Amino acid sequence: MQTRISKAVAGAALLAASACSFAHISYSGRNFGTLTDGSAAAIATQTVTSNYGWADASDLNLVFNSALATLPRTDEAAFVSGTGTDDLYLGDSHKGKAFRFHLDSAMTVTITEAARNGSGLTPAFSVYQGLAAVSPFTPPQTSADHDFAVASEAWRTSFAQAVAGAGYSYLTTNGSWNALGNWAVGGDGEPAGVPSALSTFTYKGSAASTTANGTVSGTFTLGAGDYTIFVGGNNLAGKSLADSTKSYALTLGVSAVTPVPEPQTWLLMGVGAGLLVLRRHLGASL
Repeated sequence: MQTRISKAVAGAALLAASACSFAHISYSGRNFGTLTDGSAAAIATQTVTSNYGWADASDLNLVFNSALATLPRTDEAAFVSGTGTDDLYLGDSHKGKAFRFHLDSAMTVTITEAARNGSGLTPAFSVYQGLAAVSPFTPPQTSADHDFAVASEAWRTSFAQAVAGAGYSYLTTNGSWNALGNWAVGGDGEPAGVPSALSTFTYKGSAASTTANGTVSGTFTLGAGDYTIFVGGNNLAGKSLADSTKSYALTLGVSAVTPVPEPQTWLLMGVGAGLLVLRRHLGASL
């Protein structure tokens, strides 16, 4: 049963929700640039809002509640019941932070997220191929991407209907962020229902801690292209209205090396070299 809340709490929560609607995805101060063999860098000046953003977006600990799924979001605490019943299939990107990097060729990239200054963060992150829109925007887009753009809500509705059924809409979700799968988001001015107009994020992997003030690391072999790392917190049990506006400090580091060929690749290279030697030998014999 949905928790009843006072008008005062509801009003505060609505203000918080309104503030979230103005949160846009950006990479300001969070661009690692092009990674090369031996690259190593860290950014230690960032925070995330809430300690459960990644957990919400992952849906790992949530039980779908069809009654809550048709209601607008008004209060974080009112959408948590017992062991974590919630209406979420997608998370609020405002609860995380986006970092970016570029690869000119295939690289093995290690990503490490750590809580900083005893902030209490339970760290988690996902890595995707793809970037959010950056200024200058391609018309008709007029703003950075965010969960509440008309185009984003249309995509969230199509996602919810595919997963939960035709009777649901974007209200089934809390945002666009999918911590364990592909997702898409748009900006103001973009048309609804045109997937090609959206920024798309192709899931490549993730890593998550269950320890407050912890560190989490993951290593991924990635091809050439642009990538986004979305970071957040993994403490769904601590989800509350108070926690939804608290800042948690973190450090994100990346390192990259050229990947070592797989044994099968070495075998094929050896076979190719042997055939080349044989061809030269036969040619000399003719």
